[in-house]
Amino acid sequence: MANVGDLSVMLVGSNSSQKYHVGNIILGKEAFKPTDLLCHSEKSEAEVCGRQVTLVKAPGWLRGYHLCDTSELYKAEATLSVSLCPPGPHAFILVINTELPFRDVHKKATQDHMLHFFGQHVWSYSVVVFNHRGRVKIEEYIKREGASLQSLLDACGNRYQVLSRDSTDNGAQVKELFGKIDNLMAGNDGNHFDIQNALLKSIQDKMRATDKRAGERRLQSLKQREMLQGLLTGERPELRVLLLGCVFSGKSAAASRILSCDFQSGDRTVEASKQTGEVAGRRVIIVDTPGWWKFFPAKFNPAWLKTEILRGVALCSPSPNVILLAISCDTSFTEEHRRVTEGNLQLLGEGVWRHIIVVFTFMDTLWDWTIEQHIESEGKPLSWLLKKCGNRYCAVDKSKASEELLEMMEEMVAGNSSFYLSADLEREDPQAGDNREDDAAEQTREENTMEIAEQELQHITEQELQQITEQLIIEWDRRKWKRCASVRSLTQPPNLSEDDKPLADVMEGEEEQSGHGHKGHCYDDSFGLEAESDHGVRSASLVTLMSLLDREWSRREASREFSAWRTSCSDENEAAEADSEELLKSRQKTLSWLSKQRCKIVRIKNKVNEGLRRHLGAEAAHPHQ
Repeated sequence: MANVGDLSVMLVGSNSSQKYHVGNIILGKEAFKPTDLLCHSEKSEAEVCGRQVTLVKAPGWLRGYHLCDTSELYKAEATLSVSLCPPGPHAFILVINTELPFRDVHKKATQDHMLHFFGQHVWSYSVVVFNHRGRVKIEEYIKREGASLQSLLDACGNRYQVLSRDSTDNGAQVKELFGKIDNLMAGNDGNHFDIQNALLKSIQDKMRATDKRAGERRLQSLKQREMLQGLLTGERPELRVLLLGCVFSGKSAAASRILSCDFQSGDRTVEASKQTGEVAGRRVIIVDTPGWWKFFPAKFNPAWLKTEILRGVALCSPSPNVILLAISCDTSFTEEHRRVTEGNLQLLGEGVWRHIIVVFTFMDTLWDWTIEQHIESEGKPLSWLLKKCGNRYCAVDKSKASEELLEMMEEMVAGNSSFYLSADLEREDPQAGDNREDDAAEQTREENTMEIAEQELQHITEQELQQITEQLIIEWDRRKWKRCASVRSLTQPPNLSEDDKPLADVMEGEEEQSGHGHKGHCYDDSFGLEAESDHGVRSASLVTLMSLLDREWSRREASREFSAWRTSCSDENEAAEADSEELLKSRQKTLSWLSKQRCKIVRIKNKVNEGLRRHLGAEAAHPHQ
């Protein structure tokens, strides 16, 4: 039993909330490092304002992500984090970063994750803390963000406090926060938040079963590799590697890191590119290709993307003998993602599977979890994918050497012939028969997000599909300029009249109609869909499209966020030993890199417009100045 005045508090919030800042302000020391992006719970204690305070920082969720897109390991770790402050926390501090907007999609993500992690009673124990910076008053921020933020505050009993990162003395604000927590406790009769021991035990039992399966998978993989190593004779084979994956799956960065090739990463790849070199005594040819949409079905890919992937096959002359499929392990791999991946790989024929090694990227976020634990926790969809690829997989991160993957590629090449596109399109994969029973069983899976989306989008005609595909690229690029260059509106995209709204504004109009938005826009002929008698069906299709695009954008933000976090951690370690001359050189390199990025944005924009003109036959949008 805690002494009177002692506090046990959970720090919760999205990965963008920067909970560690709030924790350090409350405890008055550097108790937490910037590890909000990791699947990891942390606990720290200190005496604050004359009372013993225990803070537990739970793993966050990716801002704007649907609950189904959060990995199972993150969910389990977050739920189990309450066990670090027995018999239960007095309160939950829900951190919101006021440097970022708070839209309806962010409110829904917050509510869904909080309820899943801690149950419906969590709101009675929650206080919102605004991680604030700048001159804007918090009341102005709340008013600006409107109904989405206000409804969340209402759920928390309108309890909120501001902690400013710009202030050198937050003592008064921390005292106010403690007073609000005391009032919250009084309203809950001084009771701790009830930890559901049965739920925790269920999760712990599930994790033990996952650990057992993970060990078995690891042993199976090692035995398989030992068998293939016997086929390696003579000189090391030439490796002709084709990189595939969705947008921001980390394939370009993985290629640069693992194979010591200089691929530019950090933005969406728009054309196939080739690098040749020698790595650890092997001749390596590696071709990077543009990524497909992570959440949209394959039919929404533009024609230029398919052309570039096929051109990538040709660049691996005479043919690729290794195909690396990048899968990010910082998010879930659901049935939805399995179907998107399978649909995109159909472009290369059924025989493509026996040449694939699954490369798991963003491994850093798993903290001390193994990749096998991640695979087994994700369940059937990811297991299906690995079985289809012959259980060939490898995890990569910044610190891990590339030798394991290089050896795995050599082993696969020794047991395979090369991949030939024309032949593979005409014959079935010999391994496919082994999976047919499993494939039939997978068809009976319960209805999920992808199936709902497909049902809502089935009313779209072929002509509308082309218009939508074009608009998706324009909307993606419009958002990039809007966010990165503070451009509020750009030139009108093709197939839209001057009265039509961009897709983002169309969605905001739908939110207004449903009581969630702030603007008065409504549907018209936007997105090239005519307002017919089935207007409700078309509106549902537009809402689905906008929802998928929001999820694509959330993935983009998450990737950039992770890259920035890893860079900052690396900079801190290097700066500790760097002298002033080295730091000056680093700044000069950074300025040079930023200059190149500005040029690259223009090149990407021109490339997208060129692809639209060439493959869609549509009138191209004007390049942004």
